[in-house]
Amino acid sequence: MPALTFSKWSCGGNTTLFLHDPDAAPEQQAAWARAVLDPAILGAEQAGIVSLARRTLCMAGGEFCVNASRAFAALLALAKGESAQTPLNFEVCVSGWKEPLRLTVRGSAPVWEAACSLRLPAVLRPEVHELGHIIRLPGISHLLLPPKNDPPPAGLLAQARAALKAAGLETEAAAGVIWWRRTPFGASMTPVVHVRDADTLVAEQACGSGALALALELERRFGIRHCQLLQPSGATLTVSLSDAPDASGLEAEISGRVALLARGRVWLESSDGEN
Repeated sequence: MPALTFSKWSCGGNTTLFLHDPDAAPEQQAAWARAVLDPAILGAEQAGIVSLARRTLCMAGGEFCVNASRAFAALLALAKGESAQTPLNFEVCVSGWKEPLRLTVRGSAPVWEAACSLRLPAVLRPEVHELGHIIRLPGISHLLLPPKNDPPPAGLLAQARAALKAAGLETEAAAGVIWWRRTPFGASMTPVVHVRDADTLVAEQACGSGALALALELERRFGIRHCQLLQPSGATLTVSLSDAPDASGLEAEISGRVALLARGRVWLESSDGEN
């Protein structure tokens, strides 16, 4: 029965579990990351494997996750044992995204402000579907429903699953459905995310990649390049868009609060049934 080091984070309400440098094959690591999502074990909306030495993050389903990346920045600051009153900068590699991400973090345990900066693919364009617009980011796609559609008061997951199937997104590695409304400073959003290989469909309390997709929609519709996006948790994620220096596309920064909730050891049965 392996004993694994873990940490649990809240990224604006998006609960995230990290397993730290587990000594096992990647397939076993992914299975452990999926296992700890069970509320009877640790419970969270998502999980991943981190290596502090290599500065890598791999989510349980191999998806790209902005919020987990921001939490990784806080973990790296915590590992340095420093109070980041001035910003600390890290470059990391994460699943679902081909290029290294730039992370910036400021604060001290247990609360930080963390930002993820990335260059968007030059070919990124919204796809028009009868249900709304599809934004295909590397590692995850999001279906943005028209703002006239409010989240259903009941059956949210069932409606999200039906929308993903209708849009042909249910077989992708990771895909989300976003209900949204304009606000004076940006928009409010209700995200549901499906991760195929982790076999999860979650009404997330905050979604960083969904916030990025929605910011791109706001930029396309209204020319807005800096917005605050209200999450179901009541927290906000701030997204800023700018032109890349070589004019090849857009760069994006997604920032917000990250809090450490717990850390310690978790005991899991190995896949071969050892006790």
